[in-house]
Amino acid sequence: METQPTISVRPDRKGPKNIAILLFISAFLVAGMGYQDWQLHHEGLNDAQIEVFLTTPNSQEGEPTSVEDYRNFESSVQEDSGYLIRAVALLSTATCLLIGSVLLHRLQRRGAILCVIGATTGFLGGVAGSIVINQNAQEYLGEAMKLTYEIWVYLCGSIMGLCLAVAALPLLNARARMALTPNVQLDESEE
Repeated sequence: METQPTISVRPDRKGPKNIAILLFISAFLVAGMGYQDWQLHHEGLNDAQIEVFLTTPNSQEGEPTSVEDYRNFESSVQEDSGYLIRAVALLSTATCLLIGSVLLHRLQRRGAILCVIGATTGFLGGVAGSIVINQNAQEYLGEAMKLTYEIWVYLCGSIMGLCLAVAALPLLNARARMALTPNVQLDESEE
């Protein structure tokens, strides 16, 4: 009988470390978005900022949005806690990604799990908050702004879904999993 050669699978230590660096940088981007939503929930924009914000959308075809319409939109979103839902979700995601990426860079399995939990929280909370914001936009804002907020729902879902996929890679890839659990040894006994 012919013996077939065995292929040894070696742990991949570089992959999880590279993903950890990517997630570490992403944590700061997500934190910035979460902080912006936190400010919008508590303070909102002043009239001058709203006028600057509405300049480009109002220059397009369709129904323009007035400062009063935007104020009504903003008040309704704050009442429905749309900004708050998204802010809490994104800030907790940033915290999980920040801590988890450091642990993942040290090749600890709990770091990868923490990143997945954070990305899942960001995905669910980000999409839920964006949907609340979009529903209010459809009620109060002009055509160009309605489309903008509708796109934000898909954009938030896509970006956080991508973040979740990247965070899950070290747990899904066999070689990366081996690097995260170095105590596991394969039995290569011959019969």
